Amino acid sequence: MKLAPFPIQFVLSHPSLPFDVFNVQGHLLLAAGQPIDAQTRQQLSRWALYADATLSQAWRRELANRAVARQGGDEPEEFDEDELRQRARRLNLSQQWMLLVLALESALREPQPDGAWVREALAVRQRARRLAEALPDASTCHLVHVGGTTTHLYSCHQALRSMVVAGACARALGWSEAQVASLECAALTMNVALRPLQDMLAQRDAGLSAGLRWQVAQHPREAAKLLAAAGVADPVWLGAVLLHHDAAVGALPPAGLTPAQQAAQLLRRVDIFGAKLSRRGRRAPLSGLRAVRETCLGPDGQSDAIGAALLQAVGLYPPGSFVRLASGEAALVLARGSRVNAPRVGAFTGADGALLALPRLRDTAQPAFAVKAALDAAQVPERPDHEQLLALLR
Repeated sequence: MKLAPFPIQFVLSHPSLPFDVFNVQGHLLLAAGQPIDAQTRQQLSRWALYADATLSQAWRRELANRAVARQGGDEPEEFDEDELRQRARRLNLSQQWMLLVLALESALREPQPDGAWVREALAVRQRARRLAEALPDASTCHLVHVGGTTTHLYSCHQALRSMVVAGACARALGWSEAQVASLECAALTMNVALRPLQDMLAQRDAGLSAGLRWQVAQHPREAAKLLAAAGVADPVWLGAVLLHHDAAVGALPPAGLTPAQQAAQLLRRVDIFGAKLSRRGRRAPLSGLRAVRETCLGPDGQSDAIGAALLQAVGLYPPGSFVRLASGEAALVLARGSRVNAPRVGAFTGADGALLALPRLRDTAQPAFAVKAALDAAQVPERPDHEQLLALLR
């Protein structure tokens, strides 16, 4: 039996599982069919969980298939909008995004020329777009927060995070919906040729060998080849994937750029932004403020058009990052506010550093709760209940 990492989210959201769950040493923690009560969830949350790779991946694939309106295959499962909404209401936001991550991972796992994987990725994009439009700030908050706390399925988390942020930037820049759609498709598929390696590299701290560097350097070209072989002919989608790591294209002046080069420039910047906010091995993510400054602002402290759009999309303190308030409270940024430097936040500790029994929504436009400093993850030893904080937005 080959064990594979199993996300704790599924233990927290299901009354039982159809397979055994183990710790990293292979000791049984949860038997198949065993009821999962509150005490069991609390005990399991202390462990890194593993399950039989074949059984758990098949179950996750089926779960993703039920949550996302898949297309293609011999007997495609089709859902109408009402059914999708009813299913979504039974899941919290974190669970909905986790299912989309799993659906994308499933789609990108076998990029065959028949194009089925592209159709599955397009279905993920449609579902992710609806969720991001319904809850834009909360979605960004979740995707940034998860990137800073775990390396599990890093590649697909980064793809969805890039899709959401790049789409928001493109709309701020006034792009047509067709251009935005091409950009978002590129974000979801830009790392299809690198996905397993990228997930592995996200969990290690060692440097890259010459062979791995070559694979990383070639992955945009290989991804574009896989897309073209699967029938994708959209020049903006293909061009953005091909050029999203090209520093020379990233440095070109905006005037005279082709639509594909425009998409590649924006996707490259957003990809870098998401990577700065993400945990990689032992490397902690940057604070939200530092990631924004390094991505949006030039040496003179001014932003170009893409930097300005990114500031508009996420603010100076991005949703999902941590801040210290003038009140002394530590808080998670939940949403943009009335100004780029005045987000809405959820305070989760008092001035004494103790966790609050109930988090409190704060408007940092008020002087008493103004942002005093951005916090690195290492400065937040007590992690808050993410879903409890997101509930403040409702």
